[in-house]
Parts: sequence; structure tokens; C-alpha cells
Amino acid sequence: MEKSKTRNMMIGIFFVILAVAGWRMAGAEEEPGAEMQPLAVSTDSVSYIEKPSVMPLSGSVEGLTSSIISSRFSGQVTNVCVEDGQTVSKGQPLFVMDTVELRNALRVAQNSVNQARAKYANDCDEFGRYQILFDRGAYSRQQLETARTKMLASQADYDSAQANLSSAEKQVAEATVVSPVDGVIANKNLTNGQNVSAGSQLMTVEQLEAVHVVINVEQRDMAYLKMGDSVTVTVDAYPDKTFTGIVDVISPVAGKENRMFRVKVKVDNPEMLLKPGMFVQVQLNLGAPKMVLSVPQKAVLGQKGVQYVFTVEDGKAKKIRVEAGDIVGDRLEIVDGVSEGMTILTDNLDKLKDGNPVQLGEEA
Repeated sequence: MEKSKTRNMMIGIFFVILAVAGWRMAGAEEEPGAEMQPLAVSTDSVSYIEKPSVMPLSGSVEGLTSSIISSRFSGQVTNVCVEDGQTVSKGQPLFVMDTVELRNALRVAQNSVNQARAKYANDCDEFGRYQILFDRGAYSRQQLETARTKMLASQADYDSAQANLSSAEKQVAEATVVSPVDGVIANKNLTNGQNVSAGSQLMTVEQLEAVHVVINVEQRDMAYLKMGDSVTVTVDAYPDKTFTGIVDVISPVAGKENRMFRVKVKVDNPEMLLKPGMFVQVQLNLGAPKMVLSVPQKAVLGQKGVQYVFTVEDGKAKKIRVEAGDIVGDRLEIVDGVSEGMTILTDNLDKLKDGNPVQLGEEA
């Protein structure tokens, strides 16, 4: 009996606690704004600013010309004369191939020339004698023609031997591979003693006194481009420096994969600060600046691909959907959704909801 009484008392206390909690929650739901204090916020105004008419693009640097260096024949490299990044002049040796076999071939070719020359000289003398005897009637025309044919065959052999000698001399000369242009060594893939195949790429010589900045332009923007247009180029490696170039090459055909047009901007590079492979930012001038509506960048929020700002109406925050454009300095272009002079909230935005009371502070 005593246990049952205690049990009933505990159950009664539990229900009392639940009732009090429910009452408090109900009271909070009935008066949601009773305890909500206005949130202090700063403001700014929608205003017109001057937007430069430029088209920002990303690009990469290429050498004005890039000469691929290879050997014309297979063999072993006996001496590498340059290193990556080294400046070279036109005609300067880059590497030397083993010439033992080449010089042996040259001697064989020279001996062949000597033999062919001697035979040709002998056949010429013989034809001369036959010609004299023919004129005296001691030889028939058939015998004379036979001698002539022999002489002409010897002459052909002599010419062939000279051609082979010239080729052998050229190969010996080309065993020392020289730079075809003034430039800088890049992508060297060569060491002393290495065996190389004819035609395989061993290094490149990049001409860097001027470079090409390569960009890809969409079809809709091609109307803004023409040869000789001035272009501004910047690179993260030199944040305080601006390079100026001109449109030098416009591809007449769009790429098959991205359907974009390849454009090359020529930039003078006397200090060789711009290196092939660098990523750069390009600003194409599209004409006179124009006036656009703008708000501070921090005033624009995004959620699930939708952009919006907060304004104020009757002392409460009001959420407005907007369409943002380009960044201009520390402000953001607004294409649609606001009008000039509209008050925009700029801080405590993460604490705001549509309809929350706000207390306006000073305009930023």
C-alpha cells in the first residue's frame, strides 16, 4: 500500500513538470516578437559607378618561337654544352655527337670519290684517243659510241661519289648541333653518354625577347577583337607590374572540343620576366566605360545558386533577390533587383531573417 502511494506521487510530479514546460513553450510561441530586440546593422546605398568596358580572361605564356632541337641521326652524345635556362646565340653549339663512325664513313666516301675520279679521267682519255682514231678512220662509230658510253657512266659514278662525300661531310658537321636562333634553353632531356634516336626531341630553344600570351575567346566575344588591339596583361608573380601587348594572331577556326577561338597576344619581354608556361590575366578593352548600379560585395549573399540582399522596410529587414554582374573594385555590379538610392544592409547578415526588426546605424 505504501509503495503504491509513493508511486502515484512520483507520477503526479512528473505530469506537473510536463505541464509547466508545455505552458512555457506555448507562451513563447504565442509571443514570438515579445523578446526579440532590433538588431543593429550598418547600411549602404545602391549607387552608380563607372565600370570599365574590359573582358577579363586567363591565358598562358608561350615563347614567340619554340625551336625543337634533335639529332639528324642516331648515336651517342659525347658532350652536352648547355643547361636549362641558359641564354644562347644563333650558331652556338648545344651538344656534340660521337663522330668515330661518321669520320670512317667520310674516309670511305672520300676514297670512293678518288677512285671514281681516276676512272672517269682514264675513260675520258680513252674516249679522246678513240675520237682521234675514229677521225682517221681506224675505229668504227660503234666502237667510238661504246667508249663514250663508258666515259659517261664513269662521270655518273663520279657525281654519285661526290654526292655521297658531301652527305658524309654534312653529317660530320652536323654532329655538333647548334642553336638555330637566339633564345633560352628549355626542356633539356640530354646527358653525356646518352644514346639518342634520330628526330627525338632533346631540348627546345625559346625566343623570349617577346612572348605570346595565348587566350581562348568565346564566339560571342569575337566581334570585340581585331588585329593590333592593345591588351593589358598581369601575372601573380609580379603583382606591381603591368605588361602591354597587342593582338597578333586570331585563329580563323574554333577548337573542336571547346568551340573557342585561340588568340595570341604579342608582349615585349626585354627583361625576360614572362616565362613559357606562366598563367596570366588578360584584360581586353571593349570600348568606353559605362555606368552600372552597384552595392558593396559583402552585402550580397548566396544560397542554392540564388543571390540576394537585405533592405529595410518599416523598420524590418526585407530580403530581395538580385542578379549580380561583375566585380568592380570593392563593389559588385547589380544587373537586376535594385534601384538607385535603395538602402542596403551590410553587416550582421548571417543573423538576419526576412522580417526581423533592425536598428540602422551609420551608413558605411
